Amino acid sequence: MSENRVDMINFGGIVPLSTVDWLGRSALVVFLRGCPLRCPHCHNIGLRSGDNFVDFHLVASRIVSQIKGERNGNADSFSRSPQISLDEASERVSAKPFVDAFVLSGGEPLQQNEAAARLFCLARSLHLDTGLETSGFYPERLRELLKCGYVDKVFLDLKAAMQDQDYQRATGESGVAARVLESLEICMESGVAFDARTTVFPDGPTKSEIVEVALLLSRLKTENPGSRLESFVLQQGRPRDGG
Repeated sequence: MSENRVDMINFGGIVPLSTVDWLGRSALVVFLRGCPLRCPHCHNIGLRSGDNFVDFHLVASRIVSQIKGERNGNADSFSRSPQISLDEASERVSAKPFVDAFVLSGGEPLQQNEAAARLFCLARSLHLDTGLETSGFYPERLRELLKCGYVDKVFLDLKAAMQDQDYQRATGESGVAARVLESLEICMESGVAFDARTTVFPDGPTKSEIVEVALLLSRLKTENPGSRLESFVLQQGRPRDGG
């Protein structure tokens, strides 16, 4: 696929410890660069495009170093990062037991689906629970990851009611609503634990859209009694221009 390069990651950055991306968990968060959407209030606008391709093994070494607490140099710098084996990584990670989860974010991490799968496998080898933050733009890639058992929890961003015009306003792109709805249905049917998240800005989504999303979630959960929707979270957004 054009978004993937063998053994390379279009890397966005690392947050060594976060308690907000996965509520109740202490997570290391990795950001992948690149996103197909152009949301007007994007807070990671610097990760929507651009190239910062880094060898996977160097990213893996940096992840383990951050978990262990080795803060030598910038988390985005790889010039002094040695390559390590998975056995050594597992030994090192035991030094920081309070980091118990790994979250992959972006950008849209599934734009680099092969890199995402490799990073989740690395996290598994470190005995970390795995979470994916996604816009739902790539339903088939999401389905594949879930079938492989790589992801323990999905955080699915529902930006508007599932109508083309509403989603185009929220994302700057057409044809997105159907993709997101399919991703939502995949989460419901797969039995993976997931949260649905909607961020509210002054210009939308409207109250009626939020109600429509809530009703959709309720209906799908009823139709899929084995689903593991854990929360529908409303987040207060701040427009990038401060308005």
